[in-house]
Amino acid sequence: MKRNEWLKPQDLARLQWQKLKRLLKHAYENVPYYRRLFQTAGIRPEDIRSHEDLAKIPITTKSQVQALPPEEIMARGFERSKCLELRTSGSTGKPLSLYLTKREKEFFDIVWTRSFMGAGLKWQDKKVQIRDLPWLPEPRKYWFQSLGIMRREYVPLVGNEEYVAQFLKEEDFDILVCYPSLLRRLMASTRPEKKSGRGPRLVFSHAEILDESTRRRIEDYFQVPVFNFYGMMECGATAWECAPHCGFHINADTVFLEIVRNGLPAQAGEKGRIVATALHSYAMPFIRYDTEDVGVLSEKLCPCGRGLPLLAKLEGRCEDAITLPSGRVLTAGFSISLRDHKGIRRYRIVQEKIDELVVYLVLEANAPLDLAENVKKGLKLWVREPITIRVEAVDEIPPDRSGKLRSVISYVPLNF
Repeated sequence: MKRNEWLKPQDLARLQWQKLKRLLKHAYENVPYYRRLFQTAGIRPEDIRSHEDLAKIPITTKSQVQALPPEEIMARGFERSKCLELRTSGSTGKPLSLYLTKREKEFFDIVWTRSFMGAGLKWQDKKVQIRDLPWLPEPRKYWFQSLGIMRREYVPLVGNEEYVAQFLKEEDFDILVCYPSLLRRLMASTRPEKKSGRGPRLVFSHAEILDESTRRRIEDYFQVPVFNFYGMMECGATAWECAPHCGFHINADTVFLEIVRNGLPAQAGEKGRIVATALHSYAMPFIRYDTEDVGVLSEKLCPCGRGLPLLAKLEGRCEDAITLPSGRVLTAGFSISLRDHKGIRRYRIVQEKIDELVVYLVLEANAPLDLAENVKKGLKLWVREPITIRVEAVDEIPPDRSGKLRSVISYVPLNF
């Protein structure tokens, strides 16, 4: 696995294509849903001879998978009772159940570990992950953790920022793993203190968009570098940053990633939907699966020397993107302009109609009287179109069921 990331791009592409062809053949022969999908499209696995041919396979959406009974999407020869059931975070309000064999789950864990190690994780490191949930998952315990290898611990935030700050000050650990929004909450309510314990040496951000302003704040707060990761339950660890921070290394030996715009491959540098194929998921395959995320591919290679292709940017969820009347799309990054306004403790922008945005603000006690008007002016500079922008003060903005604090939610369909 470690050797694969250092393969030459052409050798890596050849390995990836071999895995893809095997998976397509398996899905066609053993999964009722994919057999029907291929037959409806008038194709067979042997018709897929090039990257261009992939577009012949219709994209599968989360809602399509959710509507299927397990026996339609699971492969013959795999018993659901002997598989592990995982559920996606449900950050969009639509959690999905998926099934992996024990071996597939262990493989996912290995790929995550390789990705973390690419960013600086060492075997003897202890990871601490902050969660904002009323319950915490019980980490699976492996025999080697008793030897001080790959240890991990979950810490609940649950509105108790002072407790977490004290824990981080006193405990010995090496890697801090957290959503950016939770770290922003922690930094807003506590001050950095000199540690009595060891660490962190690195901060790993995941599950949300990490904008450069937040990255700098985290690095200033902890005085350590921050690395960003992209992954999903359906495909595992998908892309990650290394030390040069020149984009996200795509785990091309385990996932086939496409950027699609209006059904066609997007050009390098052009944003589009991220469509993924999990190359090692055979019990419940995900082939040309719409991740509901938006990203941008890069033509460059990383100066670190790895042959893995690069994802230049992650732009957020499709539901986090604002579609304007002209058809122009603003991804979630535009909302960071609200952080420049003093007096805002938390915010959320909601789009229910194409010509209207509603901005919900949780205000500080010292919020200026003209804050709402200044917020409107700032957003209009981004929008540059005649739409209505309403600002409403609220007492609280709750996280979604996964613990994420989404800053933008749009119910208007994305136009690519």
